[in-house]
Amino acid sequence: MKLASILQPMRKKGGFTLVELLIAMGMLAVVTAAIFALYNTQHRVTTIEEDVVDVQQNIRIALDAVARDMMSSGMGVAGGTNPISVVSDNGGLGGTDMVTINTASLSGVMGRIDADVTANVVAGTNITFTVASASQANLFTAGDVVRILNIPDKNQPLDTTFTVAAVDNTVPSVTLTPAASGANILFKKGYIISRTGGVYPNTLLFCVGPAAGCGPLVTSCPAGQTCLMRILNGVADDGSVLATNVQNFQVKYIQDGSTAEVDAPADLSTVRAARFTLTGRTVDTAALSGGQKTRELTTVAKIRNR
Repeated sequence: MKLASILQPMRKKGGFTLVELLIAMGMLAVVTAAIFALYNTQHRVTTIEEDVVDVQQNIRIALDAVARDMMSSGMGVAGGTNPISVVSDNGGLGGTDMVTINTASLSGVMGRIDADVTANVVAGTNITFTVASASQANLFTAGDVVRILNIPDKNQPLDTTFTVAAVDNTVPSVTLTPAASGANILFKKGYIISRTGGVYPNTLLFCVGPAAGCGPLVTSCPAGQTCLMRILNGVADDGSVLATNVQNFQVKYIQDGSTAEVDAPADLSTVRAARFTLTGRTVDTAALSGGQKTRELTTVAKIRNR
């Protein structure tokens, strides 16, 4: 048998030609490119949406904190001191608003005196007060600076600070050391021992910064961004940042006898509620989406302590 006749069937079973391989590779490249484009688009959309959700959640949490503080404004402050002490309309960074509120205790640590005590108070001499429960006594720690407040009448039986000397949760009681003296002072059952620190009343400034009047750059507010700040007693630190990537913060006030919302009430004692509007923006994905996307939320908080 000739060699040609043996190889003929083998030639009929040969592989792809070069042209066929090139066509197949071209088709595979087109399909791969289409799949990659689809994946890339979906990945970009997902990343952008995650950033938008983060911004919305960020400003929601911040607004909740602002509302809680506003509702407690005026708590335990002396008569004649308004819950809101300063309003600045469009006076902050980029035309944002600024507002300062007053309250006795931002920590919320308070205990109720459970028995009348009448004493000639002597500076540096301890006085022991029974409180309503062991859990209330345990709120305090030796060294805490407190004040005793008559909440309903918005005054103090003795206008001075006290330092916690000891805590007893078996009685339960709190022993305090007064910083000043007073004759025949009545501390009535129901008066409140409030941890105020050395400043009374405590002040809270809400503003957008870092900027003049709104605190220095802190590490929790990323460089190049603006943040909603909660500045306690004029001191800004990393704990002052409520929200990052803030674009705008606006406040409108509702006064007694009216449903109208005003930007800068002339008489702050008449303010009964405030509407806060906070706008956040995306930063990390701005390049992917062709620009920053914004989200805006609003909440209304009523002042409970006037």
